[in-house]
Amino acid sequence: MSNLNIAILGFGNMGKIHYKAVLKNNLCNDPIVIDNDMSKFDDYPEVVSFESVEKVPKDVLESIDGAIIATPSSLHLEHSQKFIENKISLLVEKPLTDSIENDLALISEAKKNDLLLKCGLIELFNPIVQDLSNTRFTDIKFVHFKRHSPKTSENRKLENIITDLTLHDISIVFKIFKPSKVDIIGCNLTYEDSVAESAQILLKVDDSYTIFLSTSRQDQEKVRTLEIVDSDSTYTCDLKNKFYEIKKSGQIAAVDKYSITESNVLNKIDMLNKPETAEIQLESFLSSIIKKEQDVAHLEIVEKTHQLAYRILNT
Repeated sequence: MSNLNIAILGFGNMGKIHYKAVLKNNLCNDPIVIDNDMSKFDDYPEVVSFESVEKVPKDVLESIDGAIIATPSSLHLEHSQKFIENKISLLVEKPLTDSIENDLALISEAKKNDLLLKCGLIELFNPIVQDLSNTRFTDIKFVHFKRHSPKTSENRKLENIITDLTLHDISIVFKIFKPSKVDIIGCNLTYEDSVAESAQILLKVDDSYTIFLSTSRQDQEKVRTLEIVDSDSTYTCDLKNKFYEIKKSGQIAAVDKYSITESNVLNKIDMLNKPETAEIQLESFLSSIIKKEQDVAHLEIVEKTHQLAYRILNT
């Protein structure tokens, strides 16, 4: 099979990340990039760029195998439909669109047209998450997510915190723990200028253990951690720095008047040698295009993730 032709719509921060991933992939030709602000290409003269989908020559458009949508979420549905009309498979940045109604409409439209659809929930492709999704836990006691970022510059228009950041951790919940039932026990959102900037959410999974999600854009540093406490092991994960530790309860090593000391078995798994997560995500997208197979499990997680996110927002 000849190399794949990829189009990227949107050349902001995420668009550039996708562009670099496509360039590095030996299954792809150099991508075309579409953005209505052509000044973004001033420092990238090598990019084959167009101002709109309508300005892409017909023969070029017909040669595209897959499109990546990296524009503002309010435009995702409109921009996706332009490619659906041309029977082009899609990788759409998260959130899928700007409402649960539009999310479900886009999923339905892709299925109806027999087109591959993936969502840029990039943490689903984090090697740690993929590792843990194949782990057999004994009896989970509780789970704690922390996804914090520094305050963003005032001039950047942001999604609410749930669809901007919490969405990633919700997707991980469905990927690793595969719950059939999720109840929202508590939720506290902190607002700034009418935009939710931090969230603390307590979930109960399958009438069993609890999951605490802490998400914020008001911290002083970038933190991406996950802790899973199982009956005989604790998994401490640093999703940003790509390693996790498994600590297992050991034998009591010493007892004195004031304390009990346990010897713990510690196993550290380092994922730094793995490709960048954006590159793994792209590989998954390309694989589905080549096989001409809808990733049903991925699409199910996407749908459940967005549904739970909007349930939280409406709590």
